[in-house]
Amino acid sequence: MTELTNLALFAGMSPAAIEEQMTVLRGQKTSVPKGSVLIREGERTERCGILLSGHLQGQQIDEDGGLSVITTLSAGMMFGEILIFSDRPAPVTLTAVTDCRVLWLGPVDLSRADSRLIQNLLNIIGKEYWALHQKIRYCSIVSLRKRILAYLSDREKSPNEPFSVPFDRNGMASYLNADRSALSRELSRMKRDGILDYHKNRFRLTEKKL
Repeated sequence: MTELTNLALFAGMSPAAIEEQMTVLRGQKTSVPKGSVLIREGERTERCGILLSGHLQGQQIDEDGGLSVITTLSAGMMFGEILIFSDRPAPVTLTAVTDCRVLWLGPVDLSRADSRLIQNLLNIIGKEYWALHQKIRYCSIVSLRKRILAYLSDREKSPNEPFSVPFDRNGMASYLNADRSALSRELSRMKRDGILDYHKNRFRLTEKKL
């Protein structure tokens, strides 16, 4: 039960209330092997889920038939919560990039749900909206250097302190709507120019921003 009390969906709820809501939500914990598809683009779903451990990646087929990384999920994050209240098909394919554990929920009847849980769900959906807004903002920046800097600046927690991003180079390039080789070249130039330092997915921004 401790694992569930730490989830945003159940924030501020007692163990007894969480147990009751697990019944209402038809909660079921499952193990998901690496490579498994949890939600497929173009299909509808009656269930949503919370990632308890591991990593998931949301990909979308682009106009050229290639795959673009739309999002990466880590433990504690929710997925599919908007789809279960919509008649629209899934816009992305969600795949396990590691072995995962997932708490599946649904079909959900909110008329029986606790008011605190509904508030928590609305907060989660609100954060998802702003995350999408950020991605649109990054991709609207024409200069690749400024696009990279905007994304990394938003990930930075403290000035001059190292931080991680949830992507490898391919994932970061896809997320920022950039060519992978062009991204790598620009990162090298930014490192040479003293704007940042990095090793794999660990970055540090210097005081010299541009």
